[in-house]
Amino acid sequence: MTIKEYFIKREGCERKPYLDNGTPRKWTIGIGFNFSDNPLPKPIKAYLDEYGEITEEMIDQLFDTTIATAFRDCHDLFPDFDTFSENRRTALVDVVFNMGKGRISHSFPSFVHNINREAWQDAADDLKYVNGRKKTQLSKYWLQLHGERHNSRPAEVYEMIREG
Repeated sequence: MTIKEYFIKREGCERKPYLDNGTPRKWTIGIGFNFSDNPLPKPIKAYLDEYGEITEEMIDQLFDTTIATAFRDCHDLFPDFDTFSENRRTALVDVVFNMGKGRISHSFPSFVHNINREAWQDAADDLKYVNGRKKTQLSKYWLQLHGERHNSRPAEVYEMIREG
């Protein structure tokens, strides 16, 4: 499965804007492009305003830009990123795609630390639980993604990181 196919499976692919089911809800279009927080490029915004939807080419443009940023951010956060298994790389791109580099580095510093020392179980727990230790309190990441229509996603990402 290509990274684009993975994200279409996880995010869907919509030509018209919709409010995602995450917490908090955000206006989204294409393959998970959150335009509540990230402004659409002016030509795409103008087209959307005029026609109420965007083209497949615009969806590809938004995805290519967003996924390139997620990969670049993964390389910044995880210097050995290219040596990780394909499942782990995909899971990490998914996490960064959804949370952003800043939020991951500030809200989940032990997750980043544990990935970089390849402590996979600890890293997976850091992503799932508050501080990785409070096994009864789920993290913001976990709660956000459980609000989506694909509610098995956090568990799958957890296993991809843990098992490789």
